[in-house]
Amino acid sequence: MTESDIRLAGPTDGDAPEAGDHGWGMLQPRTRTEAHWAEEQEVIGPGLQAVMLLSRLCVVAADGAELVDVDGNRIIDFQGAGGVNSIGHAEPRFVATLAEELTRATAGAFATPARLDMVRVLRDFLPDELDTIQLYSGGTEAVEAALRLAKSVTGKHEFLSFWGGFHGKTMGSLALTAGARSGLGPLPPGYFSAPYANCYHCPFKLTAPDCGFTCVEHARDVIKENSTGALAAIVVEPVQGRSGNVVPPPGYLTALGEVAREFDALLISDEMMTGFGRTGAAFAHQHEDVRPDVLTVGKGMGGGYPVTGVIAAGETMAAAPFSDPSASSSSFGAFPMACRAVATTTGIIGDDKLVENAAERGREMLDQLSDLVELAPLVGDVRGSGLALGIELVADKKSRRPAPKSVVQRVYLELMEAGVLVMLGGNALRLYPPLTIGREQADTAVGIIRETLIRTRGEG
Repeated sequence: MTESDIRLAGPTDGDAPEAGDHGWGMLQPRTRTEAHWAEEQEVIGPGLQAVMLLSRLCVVAADGAELVDVDGNRIIDFQGAGGVNSIGHAEPRFVATLAEELTRATAGAFATPARLDMVRVLRDFLPDELDTIQLYSGGTEAVEAALRLAKSVTGKHEFLSFWGGFHGKTMGSLALTAGARSGLGPLPPGYFSAPYANCYHCPFKLTAPDCGFTCVEHARDVIKENSTGALAAIVVEPVQGRSGNVVPPPGYLTALGEVAREFDALLISDEMMTGFGRTGAAFAHQHEDVRPDVLTVGKGMGGGYPVTGVIAAGETMAAAPFSDPSASSSSFGAFPMACRAVATTTGIIGDDKLVENAAERGREMLDQLSDLVELAPLVGDVRGSGLALGIELVADKKSRRPAPKSVVQRVYLELMEAGVLVMLGGNALRLYPPLTIGREQADTAVGIIRETLIRTRGEG
């Protein structure tokens, strides 16, 4: 299936309803979807992702940036499982190599040809100073491992994270995730948080770069006032995903690195969402001249296979007790399928120059969407880095008051009906096209998003 074959969101063969400038019809009636969803929910427990519950999308096929549901509707996938779909759905090389790996040994974290191939590919892809990796199965597991590593290196146990971030749902990673802890206390001691460099919602009512990184100075004060002198690490996302792909001003990570050094702590860059090319650099911290001590990675590194990792310098990873036998292992972390997924995905990202494509397509899309701040009634801010884009919806542009949840959900469903699936984050639309996205398909999706947002108004 190629871009020219794509027929989105609607009936075919002459019975399509009237549509907007792009000619896309609305989704066909989803009668099979409703039956499918209802039967699944007889057994599936509650607590699924909100966007999945809202869309009730039941996918039977996917190719590149396209999804097909059980009723035959075709939708451009800019949700991308929150950035997991890095090389496109059903990428032929990925399918072939993983299918072949299934015929070999699939269980056990022994040394294998798959792991050796992964090591060889990663040698060229990882930053020179961060040359070792340990594999895990889920994002929160990798973050917990990074916290243990920081404790092993520093002999300390306190952590600073930031408002609006997301790091996971287990005990330590949840304690890092400010704003998502309600009803889940008590949390472990030694965790405190500070405002992120979200310039659109600066709590200090200042403007970058004239602010002189007041938020960083405040973070320094938070450490001084809250720490017992045992700060192990500062944990930060180079782009905050959950808050709508918030991109901090240049120099922010460098400034945080200086604070970490001041307190003899590590700088942990949580690149679960931004690593492996998503922002137009191999790793998002490389947009600045900064060297984190530890990276946590996942999502796009496995092309859809559940694999994550902790990356650090060899001397950092050698710290005990993290380096003791079985102290940093994971039941499924280095299984052959996981290693093969990482090797194949990373190889495709390099061979096909997908980091460069992400940078170019991202710049184009950001340029095409930026004027929505003036043209679209609900759009307060448009931002992004590479192919991690955010469109913030507001009830009032002057006060920047967030659009109500009901309005954000309505916009999400209207976009899906028009043929584009996006991710949500608070009151923001988050766009995660595959790194393989071509100009034609990106322009099509952007056109649908523009048309939908320009005509859509808030409540009342």
